Amino acid sequence: MSQNPFTADAKIAERIAALTPVAGPGILAAVQSNLAQRPDVQTNLGGVIARAQVDQLVQRFGLHNVEELMLLALAGAQALARPPISDFHVGAVGLETETGNLVLGGNVEFPGTHLGTTIHGEGFVFTRAFSRGTSIRSIALGEAHPCAHCRQYLSEFAATRDLTLIDPLGHRLTMSQLYPWPFDPNYLGETGASPDRRPWRLTADDALLREAGERAHTPYSKCPSAVVLTLADGSRVRGSAIESVAFNPGMPPLQAALIDLLAHGRSYSEIVSVRLGTVSGGAVDYAASTAELLGKVAPTATLEVISWHP
Repeated sequence: MSQNPFTADAKIAERIAALTPVAGPGILAAVQSNLAQRPDVQTNLGGVIARAQVDQLVQRFGLHNVEELMLLALAGAQALARPPISDFHVGAVGLETETGNLVLGGNVEFPGTHLGTTIHGEGFVFTRAFSRGTSIRSIALGEAHPCAHCRQYLSEFAATRDLTLIDPLGHRLTMSQLYPWPFDPNYLGETGASPDRRPWRLTADDALLREAGERAHTPYSKCPSAVVLTLADGSRVRGSAIESVAFNPGMPPLQAALIDLLAHGRSYSEIVSVRLGTVSGGAVDYAASTAELLGKVAPTATLEVISWHP
């Protein structure tokens, strides 16, 4: 068993424990209601609790601050988890820097393919925020103890140097405490993934695909990539590749698009076609890996590969 070198604040733990039976059911119901609404994907509000509702919930349940709401919302966030292999449900709640909205996330596993395709709850939240054009300034977890995979992935984002991690046990930690000497983008002269950066200029007749590709964080391979999913009702969901300075872990574009799909309450069975923009024959080419995972989650969907040159 690993040893915890950090001291939790017992007063926070006692406060959350006291609030859970009183406010917990109401907050759980509010989160579940939010997730059940299935907003239009064009609004990009799936899996997001807007600032106005955040303030309302804090006031309604007599909470001291938004962090208490984040901790009490963890149980509801677990509804986004899809772990058919482990049956270990992880919920995560992130606070957007720019908006004050809460971004919900969970872990996602894909049976029939390798475990490297797994999406962790923390990665879900950060990737979802990147898709929304925002960053995360604090994140609530069951334990403020993300695995080494997540610490490395989260360190790729420029905003992570100021990230705070909280949990119901009373921990309130910074990423620098959890990962004090990180291998981060600065080592290779990069500033990290930022939602307001569009480093690529691409040519494609699909505006949504092109925009997602131009936002891709792929400074190491120089191979921007993106995916657009078309659903049975005509809705379209996108995802951009996010590379890591360590190469692995990163977020392939199909997984990024599936995060947005699940956040909007949609299912894999609704996917009818997929367009992948990638650098065919480049240092990183997502064609084969996208086809493999797509064959497991939506075997009847068609895949079209668009080759572009940044």
